Amino acid sequence: MIRRLAAFVKSPIARWIVGVTLLMSALLIWRPTFCEFFELKLYDLKFRFRGTLPASRQVVILAIDDDSLKAVGRWPWSREDMARMLTRLKQAGPRVIALDIIFAEKEQTVSYHALRKLSEALARRGVSPEILKLLEVEKKRADVDRQLAEVLGQGPPVILGFFFRNLGGKSGGVEAEKLMGASFLQASTYNVVRLLDTKPSQVHLVGAAGIERNLPEITETAAGDGYFNMIPDPDGTVRWSPMAVMYGGQFFAPMSLVTLSHAQAKAPMAITLSQWGVKEIRLGRQSVPVDRYGRMLINFLGPETVIPTYSAAALLDGTLPAEALKDKVVIVGATAVGIYDLRVTPFSGNFPGVEVQATIMDNLLRGNFIRTPPFGLIIMLLVLVALAVMLGLTLPRFSAAWALIFTLIVIESYVALNYVLFTSQGLQLELFYPLGLIVLVYLGVTMQRFLAEERERERIRKTFESYVAPAVVQEMLKHPEQLRLGGERREITVLFTDIRGFTTMSENLAPEALVKLLHDFLNPMSNIIINQGGTIDKYMGDAIMALFGAPLIQMDHPRLACRAALEMVATLEALNRTWAEQGRPPLKVGVGVNTGPVAVGNMGSDRLFDYTAIGDNVNLASRLEGLNKYYGTSILISDATAQALKNGFILRDVDLARVKGKAQGVRIHELLGEGEPGPDLARFLDLYHRALALYREKRFAESVSAFTETLKVRPGDETCHRYLTLAQKHHEIPPTDDWEAVTIMDGK
Repeated sequence: MIRRLAAFVKSPIARWIVGVTLLMSALLIWRPTFCEFFELKLYDLKFRFRGTLPASRQVVILAIDDDSLKAVGRWPWSREDMARMLTRLKQAGPRVIALDIIFAEKEQTVSYHALRKLSEALARRGVSPEILKLLEVEKKRADVDRQLAEVLGQGPPVILGFFFRNLGGKSGGVEAEKLMGASFLQASTYNVVRLLDTKPSQVHLVGAAGIERNLPEITETAAGDGYFNMIPDPDGTVRWSPMAVMYGGQFFAPMSLVTLSHAQAKAPMAITLSQWGVKEIRLGRQSVPVDRYGRMLINFLGPETVIPTYSAAALLDGTLPAEALKDKVVIVGATAVGIYDLRVTPFSGNFPGVEVQATIMDNLLRGNFIRTPPFGLIIMLLVLVALAVMLGLTLPRFSAAWALIFTLIVIESYVALNYVLFTSQGLQLELFYPLGLIVLVYLGVTMQRFLAEERERERIRKTFESYVAPAVVQEMLKHPEQLRLGGERREITVLFTDIRGFTTMSENLAPEALVKLLHDFLNPMSNIIINQGGTIDKYMGDAIMALFGAPLIQMDHPRLACRAALEMVATLEALNRTWAEQGRPPLKVGVGVNTGPVAVGNMGSDRLFDYTAIGDNVNLASRLEGLNKYYGTSILISDATAQALKNGFILRDVDLARVKGKAQGVRIHELLGEGEPGPDLARFLDLYHRALALYREKRFAESVSAFTETLKVRPGDETCHRYLTLAQKHHEIPPTDDWEAVTIMDGK
C-alpha cells in the first residue's frame, strides 16, 4: 500500500493534480477578471433557478412611471408638482418616506424671478421699507424650493437621497463638516463608529472624490439623508450595495439604512472597523453581513415589480386605496423607461434603480441576507484541496467511462450542495473555482491515461506496420476484436492499375533497371492513392490494387477513387516527359474502378492473414482495368461508380460489355476529367454520344457518317475508330434481329 502510494505521488498524474490545485488556489486568491466573470454568471444562475420570493409588504414603491408622466408631464417635475405629490403621500400615513430623487439645483419660477427683479428695482429707487417687506413676503411665497422644504418638514419623516461622485476610489481630501455642515453630517453618517486597531485614514473602505447633495434649505427640513450610489460589477450587473462610504474623514450610511433607522424609532447605526476593513455594521440590534469593504450582497427577490409598486398618477387622482401606503416604508423613484434609471440585475437587464433600493430595505427589514461564510477564503482553499485529493485517489482506479461518470457525480453533488446552501441558508460559496479544478483534474487524468494508451498503441503499430498497411493497423488499434478471420460486407470502391506492355518491356531491361523503373512508377502512384484516402491492398508485380471506403468508412469513396485515377494518369504523363529527357522508355497505364458491395476484412490462415477485399465487384474492377487496352482508353469505370458520382466528373459512355464471369452486360464509362468539359471536348462528346446512339439503334449507315464526323474533332480516338469499323461492317452485313450492342469479352 505504501509503495503504491509512493509511486502515485511520483507519477505525472500526481504532479498534474498538485499543479492544478496550486493554479486554482492562486486564481481564487487573486480573482482575475475573466475568472470572476464566470463566477458571477454562475452566481446569477442560482437566483434564476431559485425563482421569485415573496416580498415582505412592509416596503412599497411609489413609482413615477409612464402613466405618471402622461398625467403630470415630462420629467423632472416642478417643485410645485413634487410638493403636491408629497402632500398627498403624507396624507396616506406612511411610516417613513425615502426619495430616490435629488434636488441639487434651485428652481426659479417666472413669478419669483419677476418679484426679485421688482424688489431690487424698488430698493434702488428708495421705496419705503414696508413695501419692500411685503415684496419679500410675496417672494417667499413664490419660492417653490421653500414650499417643497416646508412640505418635507411636515408629517412622517422624509429621507433624502444624494450621491457621491467617482465612487470607488480614495476619499476626497476635504473636511466634511466645513463643506456640508454639522446637521447634514449628523443626518447622513453612522451614529456609532468603532475603530479597533486602525486610524480612519488607514481603513479599507469605499471612498469618493466628490458629493452631489440636495439644496441646503431642502436638506434642513428633511429627517435624514443617505446616498443611493450603486457599484456594478465589471460585467455591468448590480449585485452588491456599498453600506458605508468614507468621505472627508466621515463614514456615510446609505439611504436604505438611514430610512430603516427612522422607521425603527431612530435605531442607532453602528460601524466597526479594523486594519482589515469593515468588521461589522449594525442597525439597532441587527447585524448586517458585509465584506471587508463594507459591501452587502443583495438578495434579489425576483424580476421587476416583485416589491409592491403603485403609480404616482393613482395617488394624485385619488384612485389609490388608502391602506396601500398606510404604515409602510415608501420609497419614491422613477421607473419610466425614458428616465433611464434602470439597472442590470441577476434577474433582469432593465431593473428600476428604485426597486434595487427597495429590495435592500426588504433584506434589512426581514434579515433575509446572502452571506459569505467567515474565513470564506480559507474554507474554499480547503474545499479545493479536498476535491483534488479525492479525485486524485479515485479517478486513476476507474476505467475511462466510470471516471467520467464519477466526475459528473462529483460535479452534480457539489453544485447541488452549493445550491441548497444558497437557497436554504443564504450562504454564498464559489462555484467556478471548484468546478474548474474538478474539470481540469479529470482532463489531466484522462490525458495521462490517453498518453499511456497511445504509447501502447505506438508499440503495437510499430510491431505490425512492417507487415500490413498503416490504415489497417489503425483499424486494428481501434477495433482489436477484428483481429480474426473473416470480415464484413461493405460497399466500397476498388481501383486496379497496371502498366501496359510491361512484360515485353521487362524482357529488354536489366533486372536492376527494371527494379528502378518499378520503384519510380509505384512510389508516386502509391502516394497519390494514400493522399486521396485510399488503402493499398497489394502490389502484384507492376499492378496495384487499392481500396477506398475500407478499412476506414468514407462516404465519398467513389469520388476519391476517381480523383486518384485522374491524378495517376496526369502524374504519369509528367513523369514520361522527364524520363524522355533521360532516354528512358515511356509508360502507359490502364486504370479500372468499380463500386459495389464486397467482403472486406482479414483473410488467410490462422498463422498468417491479410486485410483485403474479395467478391465479384473486385473481379469486375480488375476486368475493367484490362479492357483499357481493348478500347484504347486510360481509365474505365463501371456504371455503378458513375451513378455514385452523380456529377462533377466528365464521363464518356464506352460500351455494354459482358466480361468473363458476368452473365449480363455491364455498362462502362471512360473517365476523362473532373469539373465541366471545355468547348472542344464538349462538342466531341456530344457528337460521339449521338453517333453511339445511332449505332445502338441499328442505324448503321447514319452511325458511320456520325462517327466519321466525330473523328474530325479528335482523329486519334481509338474508341471512335473501333465503332466506325463495327458500323461499317454491320452496314455491309446486317446482324440478326436478336443482335444487341453488347461486347462479349472472353479473356481477362
